[in-house]
Amino acid sequence: MTRKEMPLVLMLLAGLVTSLVAYFRGFKLSSMLIALLSTLVVFYIIGCIVKMILDSFEKKNNEKVVETEGEVIEKEPSSEEEDN
Repeated sequence: MTRKEMPLVLMLLAGLVTSLVAYFRGFKLSSMLIALLSTLVVFYIIGCIVKMILDSFEKKNNEKVVETEGEVIEKEPSSEEEDN
């Protein structure tokens, strides 16, 4: 699953759970549809927020990789190497 699909998958899974719970609890059709619609909207928004957060983490990681690509890291000689 890519990050682009994450809000949609999260929304659909929440809608499935809501539909099943409402059906087995004996909700009227109008109540079930209102609950389903509100669940789909809320979980789509949550999925978009999570996607934005993950994208910002990836952007920061990519910036750090670009900054450190040209750097050479020198190691200090260890005490064993100094003895030789």
